[in-house]
Amino acid sequence: MNLKKYSKNKLLGLKIELEALYEKLGYTVVYGKGSFKDGTCLIEKDKKVVINQYTPLDLQTDFMIEQLSKMDLSNVYVLPVIRELVDDKRTLFEAVR
Repeated sequence: MNLKKYSKNKLLGLKIELEALYEKLGYTVVYGKGSFKDGTCLIEKDKKVVINQYTPLDLQTDFMIEQLSKMDLSNVYVLPVIRELVDDKRTLFEAVR
């Protein structure tokens, strides 16, 4: 899945929907400065997703999708476009194993 092919507006819309999904799952998404690997960090015990504000939009979105692909989403409504991206990412990880 290559999010670079998406327009900036499409990525922004996707990012907003992903943030809303994380909120439904009880996570807080925080943007700020940071020097952590890949410009993003998931703090599971605090249910917090920390994203470097300077990380490119496509990478921010990809990180959020990647983390969702590792979660159980069976009890929450996920927009079909996001479900497809998450399932694609899950399939990619399973193929690598």
